[in-house]
Amino acid sequence: MSSFVNEIIPFSFLFVLLILYLATKKAPKINNESEKEITTYKDSRVFLENAEQKLIALRDLYKQDLIDSEIYLKKTDDIANSIARKIGKEISEIAFEKKNDIYNQLKVNIVKKVSKKKDNDKSNDLDLLISAVDKRIEVGFDNEKN
Repeated sequence: MSSFVNEIIPFSFLFVLLILYLATKKAPKINNESEKEITTYKDSRVFLENAEQKLIALRDLYKQDLIDSEIYLKKTDDIANSIARKIGKEISEIAFEKKNDIYNQLKVNIVKKVSKKKDNDKSNDLDLLISAVDKRIEVGFDNEKN
């Protein structure tokens, strides 16, 4: 009986050590591409369209009283958080940046139009000056003849 116990104890000890080793071993980290930030316009557009479809579906479910208001609010917050994580910015920041881009584009267009108009005015002014000088010369010749 003692020989049997002496044979079992080392195996049970090794088994416990094996379990402890496997428990402490870290799982390999999986690179989840869905958690990465979106950098291209096409990817962001597809992602935002999918998020919009989800929000529309949630709204329809809520209007049909198929889900509670708590679930509706929780899921919309989840979608907003996923958008913020995926794009890397808050939605309000995106709107603010878009507004600034529009303002900057309008400023550039206005400056271009003003510079074109000034160029046209300068050429007209130059033409007017040349014609005024020609008239003065003609008037001067007429005065000399008299």
